[in-house]
Amino acid sequence: MATKLAALVVLVAFLAGPAACEGAFICFNGWLRLPIICPRGSGTPREPVPSTSGSGLSYGYYTTSCPSAETIVTEAVRKAVVVDKNPGIGAGLIRLFFHDCFVRGCDASVLLNTTNSKNSDTEREGPPNKNSLRGFEVIYEAKTAIEAACKNTVSCADIVAFAARDASYFLSDGSINIPMPGGRYDGRESFASETDQLPGPFSNISQLQASFAAKGLNPVEMVTLSGAHTIGRARCMFFSSRFSEMN
Repeated sequence: MATKLAALVVLVAFLAGPAACEGAFICFNGWLRLPIICPRGSGTPREPVPSTSGSGLSYGYYTTSCPSAETIVTEAVRKAVVVDKNPGIGAGLIRLFFHDCFVRGCDASVLLNTTNSKNSDTEREGPPNKNSLRGFEVIYEAKTAIEAACKNTVSCADIVAFAARDASYFLSDGSINIPMPGGRYDGRESFASETDQLPGPFSNISQLQASFAAKGLNPVEMVTLSGAHTIGRARCMFFSSRFSEMN
């Protein structure tokens, strides 16, 4: 279990590189209204570019600009998972990272309620995510504390990544300690229609292989990522048909 959980976080960490515009922005001061990250004439827009190598990312990315950033995230996750005794939130944070990275890359677009183009039918409203994603409150708490310490410095995309790393650490009682690079950019667009890229609970082997291959992941990585989903809880409707009798 620990090996699969570690592999999930490592693979998703490198599923996508830098994803939007140069620089950081405050995504939670605009939780219902995403600010413009790169106004016209004030920077070079960057389209999300999936990268299995994680090019552009580096370890200790905020050592100089915001040295307390990763510690703040770790404390927020520790409080939710350990102090509040809610391991389900830890599983939710790992799933949140996976669902973010599988669509448009690791750009925090899964957090958005509305976008730069006023679109409100975002990834959060897509069938795989609606009323099932968890852990938003932990990301919000970490982001708020980080903004108080170093304003306009740390991307939400990196906070989601660090939170998934820390969740795996606390859920494994410290046996998993994954180095997580930083340097991701926050996305400005998010569409519910694009969540059909996520592998579904009823997908057959051919469909699963195709969806993972589209992200540059081979069958071994697919099995590892799928197996890591055994942590946490699932709704009865997704597996009850596999048993002839079930209460």
